[in-house]
Amino acid sequence: MIRAVLDTNLLVSALISPAGNEALILLAVRQGLVKASFSEEILQEYAEVLARPKFAFPADEIEALIALLRTQGEEVHDPEPLGSVCQIQGTKSFWRALKPRGSISS
Repeated sequence: MIRAVLDTNLLVSALISPAGNEALILLAVRQGLVKASFSEEILQEYAEVLARPKFAFPADEIEALIALLRTQGEEVHDPEPLGSVCQIQGTKSFWRALKPRGSISS
């Protein structure tokens, strides 16, 4: 399974273009292929950005997305960056790989 911190721009793009590549990442989260890593600060940033008037996303859609990330993802406290960033082929969105402190490296 891939663990990733989803960039806020990826979420915006996924909601704007439900048939786009970024939306496939959310599908992978729903299917358990990707585990979204987050902190409360990250979830707050997602909610604040997605609620901006220029996007006009319905509040229930934003709440459903945050709920999906909470239920299918994992909260990370005080993460230790791995230093690796991988670009998703065909998009400008990025995932940042993080390893929770104290986890065992493979």
